[in-house]
Amino acid sequence: MNVIEMKTLLLDHLNKVYPQSETIQILMSLISSDQDILIQLVTELLLEDKMPLVRMQQEIRLLYPILSIPAVQSGLKTHSLGKPTLLFQTISSTNDYLKNNLNSLDNGTLILAHKQSFARGRLGRTWSSPAGNTISMSLLLKPEKNNFNYSLLTQLAAAALIKALTFHNTIAEIKWPNDIVVNRKKVAGILTETEYSGNTLEGIILGIGINTNLDESDIPLDIREKATSLKSVIGPVDPNSLVSRFLNEFERLFDGWITTWDTKPFLEICRNHSALIGGEYWIEENRGIKSSKRKAKIETINDTGFLVVTYLDTFEKATLTSTNYSIRADNTYI
Repeated sequence: MNVIEMKTLLLDHLNKVYPQSETIQILMSLISSDQDILIQLVTELLLEDKMPLVRMQQEIRLLYPILSIPAVQSGLKTHSLGKPTLLFQTISSTNDYLKNNLNSLDNGTLILAHKQSFARGRLGRTWSSPAGNTISMSLLLKPEKNNFNYSLLTQLAAAALIKALTFHNTIAEIKWPNDIVVNRKKVAGILTETEYSGNTLEGIILGIGINTNLDESDIPLDIREKATSLKSVIGPVDPNSLVSRFLNEFERLFDGWITTWDTKPFLEICRNHSALIGGEYWIEENRGIKSSKRKAKIETINDTGFLVVTYLDTFEKATLTSTNYSIRADNTYI
């Protein structure tokens, strides 16, 4: 058994017994090692991998639940999504891993990471992904039917995540097109990317980052007014049940959509849980060096997923795609 395998066994077991602690003796038996090796592994997990562990004399426990493949799979009710699931201690980007291994991976493959070192979102923005405190995941889709509007997958994913969060007693909203907010602060973001070989679609990559068990001090100071974590709102969260419930909801909505081409089941969720509809916001159009900024009232989301707005300077109605627009309140994130 190599070091990575032993660490994985330890973390999976500690996650299984959480919130209880486990004795040094049982953990030694689990990985078939002596105490010196075990203590060395725990020290590496604490100091190098920055995992949320605490040692109390002859016992060790997790401070809160962390990602675990057995725990995720125990809650899955899907046909293909999350099968298989791969979990990395640290990775540069879960989306990039799928891109670099696209041809060798099957539809439904899920990549998870305790930590991303180069996490990014829409428009190239970066976000923080400390070890064990967030969900970093990317899902690979290789649909047999591929003649549909891929940009709608972002909103379908947002709807699935809203439904999954209800199981955690969390009232969340969607900041069109790809942010999930709680108490007017961002807790999650979605990034959808398509990969082509010539004119042939090779795969769709759905990347999602969720702030689960971050403390306020873990959030960078410059974004603390616009970002939060589920732990700050409802207390420690089990990331595994959130992942499995998201996949269950996503597969149900996705299968229904590609069968009927009816967008209403997921876009109605987006409308009902919109953080924007009915409000007045600044619309920023990003054009590289040049950009424009106009205030508008947010009217609705239409059946193709576009945002319908009325500009307040001309009372002109417009429909916005998600590609080049950012939406901001006067002095706050939303």
